[in-house]
Amino acid sequence: MAQFTIDYFELPVAGTDKSGAFFEKAFGWSLLAYGPGYTELREAGTLGGLNGDAKDQGGHPLIGIRTDDIAAAEEAVRAAGGTITRETYGYPGGRRFFFREPGGNELLVYQPSE
Repeated sequence: MAQFTIDYFELPVAGTDKSGAFFEKAFGWSLLAYGPGYTELREAGTLGGLNGDAKDQGGHPLIGIRTDDIAAAEEAVRAAGGTITRETYGYPGGRRFFFREPGGNELLVYQPSE
C-alpha cells in the first residue's frame, strides 16, 4: 500500500532571490537554488520551497504530500472525490501533481526521485 505523509510546503513568490534572502536573514534557514524559478528552504523544520514559476502558482501556499507511489496517489485522490488540477509531471526532484479536495483547498502530491 502506498505511503502518504505531509512533509513539504511551497510558497508562491515573485522572486526567489528576494524571498530566499529574507528567510535566510530572518530565520537562518539555508537555501538550495534549483534554477531561477525555484529555491528550496532547508532547516525550517519541514522541507519547503519558494516557487517563482507563475504556472505553478495558485496565489496561496501549498501543502505537499509525499508518496512512494504517484500513480496510486492520483488514483486515490480521484476515487475519494478530488479533482486533479494539474496532471502528473516531472520536476528536478521527482514527479508531482496538483489536486483540489472537495472543500476547495488545492494541495500537491509528490514522489521524489531517490
